Amino acid sequence: HFFCNGNGKGPNLPSTEHLWDFPSLVQKHAYPADELMPLSCRGRVRGMEPSRGDVDDALGKFSLTLIDTLDTLVVLNKLDEFEDAVRKVVLDVRLDNDVVVSVFETNIRVLGGLLGGHIMADMLKAQGVRLQWYKDELLHLARDLGYRLLPAFNTTSGLPYPRVNLRYGVLSPNSRTGTELDTCTACAGTMILEFAALSRLTQETVFEDTARRALDVLWEKRQKGNDLVGTVINIHNGDWVRRDSGVGAGIDSYYEYLMKAYILLGDDTYLDRFNAHYVAIMKYISQPPLLLNVHMHNPTVSIRSWMDSLLAFFPGLQVLRGDLKPAIETHEMLYQVTKQHKFLPEAFTSDFAVYWAQHPLRPEFAESTYFLYKATRDPYYLQVGKSIVESLNEYARVACGFAAVQDVRTGRHEDRMDSFFLAEMFKYLYLLFTEKRDLPLDIDDYIFTTEAHLLPLSLSTARPPCPRNMTLGYSVTLACRSPYSAVSLPPQPDASPLGLFSLKFITELVDPPAAEQQGISPLAVQVLSPPFFGRTVLTAGPAQFGMDLTKQEHGVVLSEPYQACAAISNRQEVQGKMALAQRGECMFATKARNLQEAGASGVIFIDNAEGSCSEEMVLFQMVGDGSTSDIVIPLVFLFQKEGQVLLDALSQHRNVDVLLATKPMFLGEGKRNQTIVGNRWVRLRRRADEDSPLCPSNPSIVWLERSCKCSEMGSHQGWYWNESHAEQLPSGL
Repeated sequence: HFFCNGNGKGPNLPSTEHLWDFPSLVQKHAYPADELMPLSCRGRVRGMEPSRGDVDDALGKFSLTLIDTLDTLVVLNKLDEFEDAVRKVVLDVRLDNDVVVSVFETNIRVLGGLLGGHIMADMLKAQGVRLQWYKDELLHLARDLGYRLLPAFNTTSGLPYPRVNLRYGVLSPNSRTGTELDTCTACAGTMILEFAALSRLTQETVFEDTARRALDVLWEKRQKGNDLVGTVINIHNGDWVRRDSGVGAGIDSYYEYLMKAYILLGDDTYLDRFNAHYVAIMKYISQPPLLLNVHMHNPTVSIRSWMDSLLAFFPGLQVLRGDLKPAIETHEMLYQVTKQHKFLPEAFTSDFAVYWAQHPLRPEFAESTYFLYKATRDPYYLQVGKSIVESLNEYARVACGFAAVQDVRTGRHEDRMDSFFLAEMFKYLYLLFTEKRDLPLDIDDYIFTTEAHLLPLSLSTARPPCPRNMTLGYSVTLACRSPYSAVSLPPQPDASPLGLFSLKFITELVDPPAAEQQGISPLAVQVLSPPFFGRTVLTAGPAQFGMDLTKQEHGVVLSEPYQACAAISNRQEVQGKMALAQRGECMFATKARNLQEAGASGVIFIDNAEGSCSEEMVLFQMVGDGSTSDIVIPLVFLFQKEGQVLLDALSQHRNVDVLLATKPMFLGEGKRNQTIVGNRWVRLRRRADEDSPLCPSNPSIVWLERSCKCSEMGSHQGWYWNESHAEQLPSGL
């Protein structure tokens, strides 16, 4: 059955016999050509058909559709066909072709297809039944292709040329390319997933480093005042050539790859950048339910009244971010356009009229439909999927496959079926109508590239293996229990309101154990003031910038504005205090500079994701913006639930004192007669409003343990240890 496994999910699901044999039809009529021509029932070979201009840059004489479809065959559970396809690629595909190809298209379709195919082959081989002959041949091909794409990045900026000759590179006299001056933002910014995966699988970092450098350039060239980027950029000097900013053609997958790079690789830099861009998109480009382009330097006015079909991916990306309301609104708008025209035209106006009439069987609307169904489980989205399938069957299906629609108003076909139809459209619609238990793999273990190739989340080396929280088809929330989270220590049974001493906890600045060095060691925020008295300790994340943690207690105060992205208005209250600021709207470094300039002694950032907590989220290091040597105050990060403890304390008690440290140790806990190593310190301070000692029989003895066991420490009113050499603690401490 077509797009239906017969399990009865939802009413009246589409059912058409034998269509899942369609990939076999492609191999029959098109192999080894790059694409199937569905009206002619033959393969499209570059140079043997009339040129279609830039569209042909996707064709490289490397059996494009076969490679692009490899992991789709596994998702469809067509494992015999998959093994046969892998053999064909290994035996027949050669990459040393004197042909100029698009760097962007070759990366997402061919490199991504080879990587997805290798990962599926490796998985099936490990099961011990199939592909026992496989010896990483697809990965070797992927590595070969990666090195053939690298010459495109030999520019002064690090942004890639848009095209490369597979045999001669870019600057060779025989390359027939290398004269281009610019590229699109998405073309330069949609490399990191495939290149990073290639680096992680081959242990050759050059690919990931190269793709990241291009992303760094795009981030640096954004309009700093509003965090928008343009559509086309000069690859030599980084100047913007087209300054219109939107979420559709020319920019789309740049945003997608920032978000997905964070999910796959675990580097918070990507998330911070995505969030900064997302705030700008929702402020300037989003006019619910429309998404209209603006000028990046003057974003308050829309520069066109039409939208292109590529922006249909954006609701799916919003689902990944957890922003469902605008995702639902925009998706519904797109659905109304498809109902009016049977398909989503390449471009349409704000009143849903056709602007460009073509429909090349693009999958982005089906992609967003899939993600919204995964997020909501609302059967409405199954009905949307059904309508997509019915339109394809009725208006696009021809004798040898599916034909692109040249004009949605007349239904006239084009002898064209891009490889992404099988790589993406088939995959998303099949997954929409298939129960997870019926798949040959756990789809939650993978992330989709922009071409819907499957990359395993296990590629991350930045995060330890953790139990998964199934969220929208991705293990977005990888949860590891921290050594201490929002710990509320039990009150000491013998403690008395007449206690004379407030405790500042012991902190260690010693080399962490080897096991700790492999991950991120948590920090602590200890609440010292009454009624907490040091018993409440909050797990905190570190920063890669700012100074070491302070060893003095500080009062805390809310920053105004709370997100601290603008000048601080309550400077007098912030002066000398530990400022609380919410994550979001701008970079951590921007907030830190604003609060440091206002006189804050440090900053505690609180997550803006409702319900996040250290027991369920992966601890991360806050990163700067490339130049943070000017930030000299200590900085820590609390997830929302831990931060709420601090906010509640501040609302209930006028004065709240905290101390930041690397590791809390509590008086009366642990071994006796410990040796101080490094810079561990204790301070016992007599409360100013109390004169009587806790051990009344001897005013020179202080109470230190739950049992009220006393130890003689001399007649000092306050004791300090802050030694860089070892000191033996008195017995009983």
